[in-house]
Amino acid sequence: MPSLVLVRHGPSAHVHAGALDRDGVEQWRASYDATGIRLGDRPPEALVALAAATTYIVASDLPRAIESAERLAPKRPITVSPLVREAPLPIPQWPTRLPLMAWNGIITVRWYYHRLRRTDLDGPDWARAERAASWLTGVLTDGTSAMIITHGVFRRLLGLQLVRSGWSLASRQGGYRHWSSWHFSFQGDRVPPSSPNV
Repeated sequence: MPSLVLVRHGPSAHVHAGALDRDGVEQWRASYDATGIRLGDRPPEALVALAAATTYIVASDLPRAIESAERLAPKRPITVSPLVREAPLPIPQWPTRLPLMAWNGIITVRWYYHRLRRTDLDGPDWARAERAASWLTGVLTDGTSAMIITHGVFRRLLGLQLVRSGWSLASRQGGYRHWSSWHFSFQGDRVPPSSPNV
C-alpha cells in the first residue's frame, strides 16, 4: 500500500535578540529562510529508521529542510522541490517594535483564527498544495513510499489536499513541533470527507 510521511524540519540555527518593527520581521524571515538547522541537532532515531526504509526522500528547497533531509537520510539521493516549501504567514501592518516572540505569537494567533474559519484554504499556497498532492499521488500509487521534509504551515495545507485526493491520515506524532511526523496511507477508492481532521 502506498504511504508517505510529512516531516517538519529540525530547529533553525538562526538566532535573534531585541525588538523588531515590521520591516525587521521581514528581514528576520529572509535570514531565517537562508539558514540551515542547528549544528548537532539530530532527528529521532525512529524517524531515521523510517527514512532508511522509504523509497523517496523529498525536501523543500529551503536550507533548513534540505539539511534536515540530509540528517534523516545520509548518503541517500534527495529530491529538492520548491513545490513543498513553506507558505509564509502574513505579517501585521503595525507601526511598532516588539520582541520577535511577540510577533510570532500574533502571527500564529491570526493563523489559528483563519484556520477556525477555514479562510486559509485559498490562494496560491493552497493551489500549490493541490499540485503537490497530485504529484505525490501519481508517483506513489505504484505501492512505493515517500518522506517529505517540509514546514509547519504548508504541511497542514498539503495534508488537507492529500486527504481530498484519497489519502488517509493514519497518525500524527509530535503535533507541529520540529521533527514531528504525519503519516498517511492511500485509500484511493474512498470518498474524501468534507472536513478532514488535519
